[in-house]
Amino acid sequence: MTYEALQQFRRRLLGQRSSLLGRWRQALSDENEVFDACARDGRDDTAALVEVAVLDSIDAQGRGALARIQSSLARIERGTYEECVACHARIAEERLRAVPETDRCGRCAPRLN
Repeated sequence: MTYEALQQFRRRLLGQRSSLLGRWRQALSDENEVFDACARDGRDDTAALVEVAVLDSIDAQGRGALARIQSSLARIERGTYEECVACHARIAEERLRAVPETDRCGRCAPRLN
């Protein structure tokens, strides 16, 4: 893979990370608003907990996505971005274009996910 292609992947991953962190900031703000509204309105704590649980489930998915992005950025820096972590075969560039945060080749991905 060319240096330019790697830099494109790096920029794309950094953009995804920035977007994800922005959504987290918004989710935290939304969570604070839920608690503030419940305190002002005297609403049941259970309703607030349900709303926060929904936000937390989104956050859990986001943590996994962020970990995959960070791992991919580290692999770019180490020079192993194209290498499958399971079998060490080359990950096809087409696969990386479709899923830039993947760390597995097309053959290993279905077996390990």
